[in-house]
Amino acid sequence: MTILNRLWGKPDPTTEIKQQGFKISECSETCESCSSKFPSSLKFEEGASLWKSTKPYGLHIVVSTGKSDWPHDATGVRGTLSNKVSKWADDSKNPKKATLGNVKVTCSSLGSDELLVDDEYMTEKKGDILLLPYFIWVKGITITEVDSTLDKLIEMLVDKKPIPDIITAIPKVQVDPSKAYVFLCSHKSRDKRCGLTAPIMKKEMDLYLRELGLYRDFGDSSPGGVNVAFINHIGGHKFAANVIIYLKSEGKNIWLALCKPNNVKPIIDECIEGGGKVWPDKVRLVQKFDPIEW
Repeated sequence: MTILNRLWGKPDPTTEIKQQGFKISECSETCESCSSKFPSSLKFEEGASLWKSTKPYGLHIVVSTGKSDWPHDATGVRGTLSNKVSKWADDSKNPKKATLGNVKVTCSSLGSDELLVDDEYMTEKKGDILLLPYFIWVKGITITEVDSTLDKLIEMLVDKKPIPDIITAIPKVQVDPSKAYVFLCSHKSRDKRCGLTAPIMKKEMDLYLRELGLYRDFGDSSPGGVNVAFINHIGGHKFAANVIIYLKSEGKNIWLALCKPNNVKPIIDECIEGGGKVWPDKVRLVQKFDPIEW
């Protein structure tokens, strides 16, 4: 296929992935011992060309909601934190933000105690947002603080200011101790395939991460773990299950698709523990960022 791609002038995923600084896994992408399966009624675009089927982006802002499903337009509900962050991503004229390229904003199942007891959190007037690939949280940010806080934070991140300086300037900032994040689209109100596949994938991932001592949730902030969470629509439901991975110390972002339960262990072993090794036929996008040292 590589030779034919060259002859026809088509992009060759293997070559281009290597050129971006990612290694190709020499291990199988499936684990034969996994017996878990998706419902047979679900249909996907098996065999589709995945490479470059989504656009690159420079910043992913993940809004904690504690939920696994959202309205059809998850960030479109007026008067909510996610809506305000999404508007900032679309409308901010900050020149430093422009250097990042596209900004992705998603709601997530990531939670906190405040989502259970604080009225402003529960009504989405205030909340916690995670900025990736920087592995930085802004905790307790209100709707009215979004524009000024994100403008200042992005300026300092782009200028590579030391993290103590950032925390001094923006006290609501906290560093995330995780080594990796994995996101699965679970947006059932957009497409039932994601709503059904994501919980199965997360169950398998959590089980294996527990075996490895890497499982984390919002109640466990011990360093060096892997968080698996749900997010809203990210495009490509026909390619479910979509799996988006961020690796902190490697400075890598990996977007896989058409993933099944029997891909879970190889994904954790090769993509996460293996430093970002991938299988070209599963890759929609890979990106490299500056490694994060905090």
